[in-house]
Amino acid sequence: MQTSPTAARPDGASRDYFPALTGLRAVAAGLVLVHHFNPFAPERFGWRLHSLAAETHIGVTIFFVLSGFLIGYRYLGRPVALRPYFANRFARIYPLYFLLTTLTFALLRWQGKPVFLGEYLLNITFLRGLFEQYVYTGIGQGWSLTVEEMFYLSAPLAFWLIRRNARWLWVLPLALVAVGLGLVLLCRLHPWHGLFGSFDFLFQFTYPGRAVEFFVGVGLAWWLRRGAGPRAPGWLTYAGAMGVLLCLGALSLLHGPQIGAFGVLRPAGMFLNNVLLPLLGIGPLLWGLVQENTWLSRLLSSRPLVLLGKSSYAFYLIHMGAVQELVHRWLGSSFLTVLALYGLSIALYWLIEEPLNHWLRRALGRPAPLAPALAR
Repeated sequence: MQTSPTAARPDGASRDYFPALTGLRAVAAGLVLVHHFNPFAPERFGWRLHSLAAETHIGVTIFFVLSGFLIGYRYLGRPVALRPYFANRFARIYPLYFLLTTLTFALLRWQGKPVFLGEYLLNITFLRGLFEQYVYTGIGQGWSLTVEEMFYLSAPLAFWLIRRNARWLWVLPLALVAVGLGLVLLCRLHPWHGLFGSFDFLFQFTYPGRAVEFFVGVGLAWWLRRGAGPRAPGWLTYAGAMGVLLCLGALSLLHGPQIGAFGVLRPAGMFLNNVLLPLLGIGPLLWGLVQENTWLSRLLSSRPLVLLGKSSYAFYLIHMGAVQELVHRWLGSSFLTVLALYGLSIALYWLIEEPLNHWLRRALGRPAPLAPALAR
């Protein structure tokens, strides 16, 4: 099996871009879809298959590790210009989220459901992901964007520290977990709308509780950027994929005998999902996909999966919630609804997400012109 540092990139592509990882985003979004709309009813398929599909929320863990790796691979080891950095993050994430969140609240109002201005403001500012009471309001699955945005905000400082001492790679996630535990204890003294309301909430929905996932990706990026270790041996892609499957199977074994009794709700399941899965599964898988030329990397780099990966953010935002319910009401078929949502997400990517992204990067990322007196 051939191993190559550019195996997952087409000729002429940016060295910071790996098509196989874009295709992996499509797989992660598909896993989250299966988790939310488990097609394997226990009465028909049995509890084992049902519980296996129920734990495919691991798609979110894949997204978190991927985010840490991609941001780390691009910015580690070099000075981070804050203005273009934050402009790029804002342009990529916020416009589509704002538009779809506003549409969601409008649809809820149109359907006669109670809509509150405070909830809308918490949603469009990403703050709702800090409160148990509001975590599923608006676009329910959008809670993960609060986690992502907190990582993006902290990344420049984290990278500055890591450049000075690599020990921060493991000190920072442990420190964030400690801060999160302290916040839960503090907020228990003065409960306020579920702000850091419980230890379960901390490790499932917040950045301090899930920081390890991001820093596994950052650590892999640091390792590859420095050339600190041997090249991937040629079988690491498959070893990582097997690690992901084994962790998924272990989570399914922790699943309780009732619908919704997810294995990740148990302490052992949280540790498995937040620590072991990134370290033993997703991390090695990403390393292999970046450096190895395998049938899996070629499959994930194929044009259909790359397109689905590029539009996976839009798909993630609309695959569940008011938009999905409206499409399903029109079509009356779950299968046709999924196909329509994939088509709609591609249209959103081409017509809205990517054009706004490029426009805002140019508008926000360029330095402000100097005054005439200063320009001379």
